[in-house]
Amino acid sequence: MKFNSVTIKNFRNFEDISIDLTNKNVLFGMNDVGKTNFLYALRYVFDKDIRKQNFFNTDYYKKKIDISIEIVVAIDISDTENEDSQKLRAKLKGAILSDQDIVYIKVKADYDEKEMIGVPVLYWGGDLEDLEEMKVHGTFFEIDYVFNMIYIDAYVDLYTLFKKNASKLLVNDKDQDKDILDNIRMTCDELNAQISGLSGIRAFEEKIAPEYKKYRHDDISVSVKSEIAVKGLYSNIVPYIKQGTDDSLYPTSGEGRKKLLVYAIFDLLSQEEEEKKINIFLIEEPENHLHRSMQIALSHILFLDDKYQYLFMTTHSPYVLAEMDQVNLVRIYNEDKVVSRSVLYTVPTKFKSQRKMLNRGLVEAIFADKVLLVEGSSENVLFGKVLSEINPFYEADGIYILPVGGFGFKPYYETLDALQIDNIIKTDNDLRKIKDKEEYSVLGFSRLNNYIGEKILPDTPISESGVEAKRKLYDNNREKLDEIRAEYSLYLSRCSLEEDLDEVIHDQMIMYLPNADGDPIGYLQDAKNNHMVELVEKLTAEDCKCIYEHYNFACLKEVMP
Repeated sequence: MKFNSVTIKNFRNFEDISIDLTNKNVLFGMNDVGKTNFLYALRYVFDKDIRKQNFFNTDYYKKKIDISIEIVVAIDISDTENEDSQKLRAKLKGAILSDQDIVYIKVKADYDEKEMIGVPVLYWGGDLEDLEEMKVHGTFFEIDYVFNMIYIDAYVDLYTLFKKNASKLLVNDKDQDKDILDNIRMTCDELNAQISGLSGIRAFEEKIAPEYKKYRHDDISVSVKSEIAVKGLYSNIVPYIKQGTDDSLYPTSGEGRKKLLVYAIFDLLSQEEEEKKINIFLIEEPENHLHRSMQIALSHILFLDDKYQYLFMTTHSPYVLAEMDQVNLVRIYNEDKVVSRSVLYTVPTKFKSQRKMLNRGLVEAIFADKVLLVEGSSENVLFGKVLSEINPFYEADGIYILPVGGFGFKPYYETLDALQIDNIIKTDNDLRKIKDKEEYSVLGFSRLNNYIGEKILPDTPISESGVEAKRKLYDNNREKLDEIRAEYSLYLSRCSLEEDLDEVIHDQMIMYLPNADGDPIGYLQDAKNNHMVELVEKLTAEDCKCIYEHYNFACLKEVMP
């Protein structure tokens, strides 16, 4: 079974939106773009407790109550060997034909102005244009016998959750429990008797009867009895955490501990239903109250544990996505009206062992509005300095610099393009000697052709290398390179970062790097990150402005809003 898509019409801030889905979906975007509303749309489909609240006029997009709310979820059940596909197909019965592999589940609600509510009606079947109305038994629709919706609020209260589900979590069905419960009842009776004998209670009984008789002359007395009983056995139970071999018990007062215990409890509750129903997890901002390391640990469970097979999650944290793979990234954003873009992100096979490192850069970038992709840490250090001088709040304005390192640009720009996140690439004009030949392949040109998807720049090998050969190659093709800049946001260095920088502030580099012995380029290339940091610490605001305005670093102007 695989979630295929969802369409939401006229619901809250969604006028008409369709989103591709898979079984693990991560929704992200700025605050107030509708991530929680998206989850609520799914809850109206799968959660009977939300559905029975009906729809109010404020649930209709801009209160357009003359138009129906429609939420349609499409699920692929073509895998006939899959147990969940079998469970769903069996419940559908005649609503789906044997040759139909997509199940459509629709919630529709027409607003009743007299009752001032919209009552959800559910439909399902294999033909979107001819769905069968779902049978309802009390507040249960047929779908409620198939799916178990588990919603985890960002601020879920541990103690409320524990008490609400104590009877499910604490089942006393062993033989020895009968004797223990009998002893508890006897103890409760003794305790009740002792409480009733307290002097304060006796004094109250003596004083209250005369006061009552002022209102009515009945021959009565008032007796106060304690009624502690077995039915209240779990009313005051509180979970504690015992650390290691320490015999002391500590209340789970830390919000981080509480949050992790909440997930552990939901895990146990889901086990109760997994054989009979299909568990779907809806999780809002799981990062709340969790330290970075705990978020990464939670990421491991959410994306690698089979329990969370069907997952819809909102987040603002890159750490929660550290272990993601085979995940549908859904970006919701607002340009006049709410729109979305989604992409199925899969870690490339060759990077599986480095998944965390690859994901770390990507998940920082997807929360940005504009991303500058650069070769490595030297560019990151220099460009970060320059941009911070031009605009100290450039990161707050949604700009992010992403060094691709050993992963290359492709795993990043393909995902960012699919999510329609503006990205600019700055790469080197590399040459590489061809084995057994006195020729050099034009790697930088070939790289740009590959990114564009067609041969725009010449890729014929050249017979010389070095700085002057690179500059000559660049200058001979500058018109095409400028067009590529403008149309594709691809910026090729004339040579490399260090040589291009030397063109701009050569005298300053000589002065700022006294240990370079007059060779600042070689010095920077010798220990890239350390020596670039040494230089950057001495750059003035005027130096940074000079770099920012220069042709060699025009990518910085484009990334600025």
